[in-house]
Amino acid sequence: MASNYKQSGEVLHYVVQAGDSIKSNDLVAVEDVVGVAMTDGIAGELLAVNVTGVYSVPLPSAAGTVRQGMKLYYDPATKEITRTDTDLFIGHAWEDDADGYVSVKLLF
Repeated sequence: MASNYKQSGEVLHYVVQAGDSIKSNDLVAVEDVVGVAMTDGIAGELLAVNVTGVYSVPLPSAAGTVRQGMKLYYDPATKEITRTDTDLFIGHAWEDDADGYVSVKLLF
């Protein structure tokens, strides 16, 4: 009998949208899921986007101070981390912010 197993679910395949370019380690929103690009890509190219794990990402000053355990969100329009619960929920701060970055545990 054939297995219905597809993959571990750690990586989504994503086609970069028209007019967009993505750098490795950029946050990428795929509908309601946010992950981290594993490679660079331009419009039409297929990228691997990791949706699990802990990543250090830039934290804009507008997000304020972030402490370990806080919920973090992503604004696809500005492509920035926020603490605004109307944006896309991406996970929790893995540790306190430092030097303009925060470690986030992605939740899918």
